[in-house]
Amino acid sequence: MLIKDYMSPSPVTIRENADYKSAFAVMNEHGIHHLPVVGSADEVVGIIALRDLKMAANCFKEAPVEIADVMLRHVLTAQASDTLSNAAGQMIEHKIGCLPVLDDNKQLAGMLTETDLFQALRDLLDKPA
Repeated sequence: MLIKDYMSPSPVTIRENADYKSAFAVMNEHGIHHLPVVGSADEVVGIIALRDLKMAANCFKEAPVEIADVMLRHVLTAQASDTLSNAAGQMIEHKIGCLPVLDDNKQLAGMLTETDLFQALRDLLDKPA
């Protein structure tokens, strides 16, 4: 089973110079919990999770703070052609809830989340023996 068959393509992103409060609005609008952060060349430069935003809101209150100041910079990624097993192993090992998926040009092609892995598990369990 490959990542490309279960990832969410064309993920929503946010720029690193956006205010962290705008990330709340984007996540709320799209019903997501993880948001890839892209730089000026549309490369993945970080990731922000809803829990990170909640901590930032608690610390910074009304102060204008950019996403770059609160995002996780060391982002683990995967390739669309990687196996779900390898991706799940990476997510378990690093205790993370998603992996940005890059194409051959190192551009963001999708997101693989825990929900996507549950979908793959359900598909496996539903296969006739």
